[in-house]
Amino acid sequence: GSDHGEWSEQDRKDIAQLRESHPELAHWGDLAIGVAFGSFSDDVLEVGWGNWIIGQRSEDFLTYCCWRQIKGTWNFGMFFKTPNQEVLPIWKS
Repeated sequence: GSDHGEWSEQDRKDIAQLRESHPELAHWGDLAIGVAFGSFSDDVLEVGWGNWIIGQRSEDFLTYCCWRQIKGTWNFGMFFKTPNQEVLPIWKS
């Protein structure tokens, strides 16, 4: 991505790893991936930045991104049953 926003060098490395492990988001810029992951960390993991999952693929993160784009607000915490039923088939197609 071309727009790094105001990310630190470590954040940019994390974002690059997220992009690599989630090729579905390869066309997203650094700012979009960073904001999406920050929101996922806050809404789902209840932390500021879920650095322990950086570098590994998370289908929950992809489901979260798809839900937020299609449905809007996330009100599920860590519970993915309803979102998976509704949007998992969309991003997996």
